[in-house]
Amino acid sequence: MAGFGAAKAAKESGEEVVPFTPLKDDNKATKFVEKAHDAANDPFADLRNELQSLHNKSPKSTLFALVAGHENTGKTAIVLDAYDKVKKEEEVVGDLWILDFDGGGAASAAAFYKNSTSIRCWDPWVMQKGDRTAYDYPATHDRVMKIMQFAVDIARKQQEENYDGDRLWGVIVTGIDLWDSICINNMRIIDLNLASDGIEAADWNVKVGHQWDWAIRKTRFHQLTALSRGLVSAGVNVFWETHLRMTNYSFGKNEEAAKWRPDCEKATNNYVYQILICERTDTFDDERKSVIRSEFNVTFEKSKTNADLQGQKRTILVTEAGKPARWIGLPELSDGSL
Repeated sequence: MAGFGAAKAAKESGEEVVPFTPLKDDNKATKFVEKAHDAANDPFADLRNELQSLHNKSPKSTLFALVAGHENTGKTAIVLDAYDKVKKEEEVVGDLWILDFDGGGAASAAAFYKNSTSIRCWDPWVMQKGDRTAYDYPATHDRVMKIMQFAVDIARKQQEENYDGDRLWGVIVTGIDLWDSICINNMRIIDLNLASDGIEAADWNVKVGHQWDWAIRKTRFHQLTALSRGLVSAGVNVFWETHLRMTNYSFGKNEEAAKWRPDCEKATNNYVYQILICERTDTFDDERKSVIRSEFNVTFEKSKTNADLQGQKRTILVTEAGKPARWIGLPELSDGSL
């Protein structure tokens, strides 16, 4: 134990060991008061200083959400709508960045908010040079890290008094499942030296030698997690979007155990504060078999920061044949309740 070891070392070196001295007050109650100590010889001096500032290090935002759903279920729409509502209500609101792996963010922003100059879409992909047309996965990884580090730098600086520069309200990462594929390819190309580029990395006949090598891919994936959590701590809202894939967690042939789950690194669920599942339910005409009504819903599958929302479902959009679409949105993203 460090405390006993330090005391013993001090005694053997001839230094005076300062004990705790009990003092009694007028009510005969015993109080223990530590005598003044020499900070230079305090083995916990760094932790003692850190303790005084811990309250300042708590997250400035509590919104780190995984938004999952099939294509065209309103994943990006609910975030863009929430940002638009906040901008109309507050005087000083930072930009909304979209790290757009699947192109859906740019398409939605152009379609519904084409006049907004504060929605910034970043293309994370870097193309490989030369005759072999493919993505340069190592360069793409480095570009993503640089963009996110840039975001964290802005998020921290905007907390300073009299700061007069770019500001951030939120960051959306679309197609987080594609980020997972980047990490897998880089594991094959860089870390395990199984391929020279993305084309060779796509050859699944070249197997990863050991199961534990997949920990490399996981570590690469969660570099993005660490930077995202840094943004949340600095007060920036973070949204990860992903598609769904059919997954059988029983690892057997039990088809009843198979269900649609977010298509990203499994441990992701443990890091995000909220999981929002976006779904669309269609009603068909019995005779023509055409869609006559579609209802878009969001379910709060995980709500770590508001237990009242756990398991709740909200309707965000209703479309009916021959009628204007009725957009509702997800108020919890803009009113602070999430």
